[in-house]
Parts: sequence; structure tokens; C-alpha cells
Amino acid sequence: MEESLILFAIASPLIMIVGLSFKFYQISKMPFNIRWEIYPLPLENGKRRHYGGSYLEEVDWVNKPHKKSFIKEFTEPLKEILYLHRVKEFNTYGLWLWSMALHWGIWLLFTWVILLFITLIFDNFSISKFSFIPYLSYFLGSFGSLALIIKRISNKELKLYTSGIDYLNLVFLLSIFVTGILMILSGDFIEETLSYINGVVHLNLSLSELSTFTVIHFLLFEVFLVYIPFSRFFHGPVKFFTFHKILWDDEYQKKDSPEEKRISQQLNYRVLWAGPHILPNQTWLENAKNTNLHEK
Repeated sequence: MEESLILFAIASPLIMIVGLSFKFYQISKMPFNIRWEIYPLPLENGKRRHYGGSYLEEVDWVNKPHKKSFIKEFTEPLKEILYLHRVKEFNTYGLWLWSMALHWGIWLLFTWVILLFITLIFDNFSISKFSFIPYLSYFLGSFGSLALIIKRISNKELKLYTSGIDYLNLVFLLSIFVTGILMILSGDFIEETLSYINGVVHLNLSLSELSTFTVIHFLLFEVFLVYIPFSRFFHGPVKFFTFHKILWDDEYQKKDSPEEKRISQQLNYRVLWAGPHILPNQTWLENAKNTNLHEK
């Protein structure tokens, strides 16, 4: 039993890393998205970022280097990741507070696990002064996931947009946080968590030294790591492409560039669906050139 737990504990983060890498590779090979080109762009420099301008306003812009604000390029996604800015601003169902609680529960849980490993590496590092982190993580995560479940069930309109897998994911997260709370209540959770991590790292895990809730909690967390790349939890990492390749991409296409070749290839894809504005079984280029849709 101990050997199986050790093997899975070591394999789970590796599976997550490989899975995320494979998913990123798959997405990078997908056809180009249609760019939004909605200004202002946060990565623009100077005043243009505030009034919605772009480098295309400059005289002879094609011969000038396109300078970007790399600070805003990274701080803007962080605002979304840590504050859920767009959920607060655009979601009409009042999910922001509960989503914030859930996401911060997850971030703090990962922070706590990282601190546990740091404690094992550095002998003079005292983790006890950070013991408030798991309390906060488990409380926020339980509160957020349970509130989102209730919110989605009780709101008739929101219920229509909620699939079974959405409920399953929320219940799964709730089980991770609840078992964390039970682990805290069952004894000296700091000592037990350190004992678990140390046992995995040194391949010498002893279940007799751990409470049942500690084992279940870590096992669920490891299942979560494996599940991330192959589930809707992947929406977090994939936001890189959403921001940089759809929302913010306003680079012009250079002749004979790899991008131009990919676009030319994609324009020759055949449209296999029908619509009032579409010529079925024709290429995208032929559809784009068609100006007599009413006569098709």
C-alpha cells in the first residue's frame, strides 16, 4: 500500500507537467484564431495604451521596431488570475466573490505544498509561522466551491448553462478542501503533512504515523494534479493563448513569414458546414471572395 502511494505521489506532478506540455503543444499547432483587435491593448507603450491607439499610427511604422510593454504584458494576466477581473466586471450571475474564494483556496493550497518542500530542503526554515495558510486555503476553498454549487442549482437561468461535469468538478474540489479541514481537526496536521512529504521524498512512507484524513487529502490532491491537463481546470494555463494570441495579437503579417504560410494553408481548408452566408464544400478563400451570397 505504501509503495503504491509513494509511486502515485511522485508520478502525479510528472503527469501534470507532461500533460500540460502536450496540451500546449497541441494548441500551438492548431489553426490561427481570428484576432479580436479590440483596443486598447495593455502591452502598448505610453499614451496609446490609455486612449486605444497602436503602433500603426506612426509614420513609416513598418520600418520601425514594435516596442511593447512587457511589464503590462505579464501584470495584466496576473490581474485576471489573482483578482478574476473579467468575472467581476462582466459576469451577470454574481459569481465573482465565490469564484474568488475558490481560486484563492487553490492558490494557497499550492503555496502550502511548496512551503512543505522548502521546509524539507532548508533545515532553518520554520513552516509553523505559515500555518495560517492551510486554514485559509481550506476555508476559502470549501466556502467557494459549496457556494458555487448552491448558486448554480438555485439560479434557474444559470442552471441551464451548468453541465454535469461542472458539478462533478466542484464536488471534487470541495472534497479536497473538506478533507483538509478534517485533517487539521484530527491532530498535529503540520507534523503529519511533513511526515507524508518526507516519506514520499525518501521513499519511506509509514501509514501508521498518519491519520486517514491526511492520506485521503493528499491522495485527492494528487488525483487533482493528474486531472488538471485533461479537464476544464486547464482553462487557467490556456489563458496564455487567449490573451497573447487572440485578445492582444496585432502583429502585421510579413511576406513569406511562417505565419503567412500557415494562413495561406488554412485559407485552402474546405468549409464542411452550411449557412446563409456560406458556400459549402468551397474553400475559405473562395468564400471570402464571394460577394454575391444572395445569388448562391
